[in-house]
Amino acid sequence: MKRLQPFIHYSTFALGLILVCSFISERNQAAAAERPWKVRAYIQKHDFLAEALHQETGIPKAIIYAVAGLESDWGRSELAKHANNHFGIKSKPEWRGLEYCKPTQEYNGQKMVTQNDCFRKYPLIRRSYEDFGDFLMQSERYAILKTLEANDYTGWTDAIQSGGYATDPEYAHKLRGIIWRYRLTQIP
Repeated sequence: MKRLQPFIHYSTFALGLILVCSFISERNQAAAAERPWKVRAYIQKHDFLAEALHQETGIPKAIIYAVAGLESDWGRSELAKHANNHFGIKSKPEWRGLEYCKPTQEYNGQKMVTQNDCFRKYPLIRRSYEDFGDFLMQSERYAILKTLEANDYTGWTDAIQSGGYATDPEYAHKLRGIIWRYRLTQIP
């Protein structure tokens, strides 16, 4: 009987582990099913890029997807289609690559205005992801991001907005809304 006790203990542990993993998998599948088709399709198509960026920089995948989703309309925007730019990064004087210029909506305080701006154009979507990582992690404006916990989504979104990533005064709030609405924290 003593020989069976360790086996029973490990079997019980293994069964418990299987049940927990099954529950987590079912929860993730349920969350994925609640996402609109365009969100699910984008995540499925670009998850390898988001995972690589997360591993290289520590930027949480939920943040990567929220910014990409908001800026590119889940890969369906003009900028995403014609410039492979999924993060809405503009070409400022320091940019030495290709550009894609178009009218854009910007905020001047609380007032929205339309103006012509030029954005970075990439030969591949992968380069857009890499540049987003460089843009956030190598700029002094976003230095605070390196001190934040990966699950501090309020801190990440507030720091991105306060660093001047976008002119929209509600940018951080919109990013958090996307994260919670589409359960982006539940993406493994």
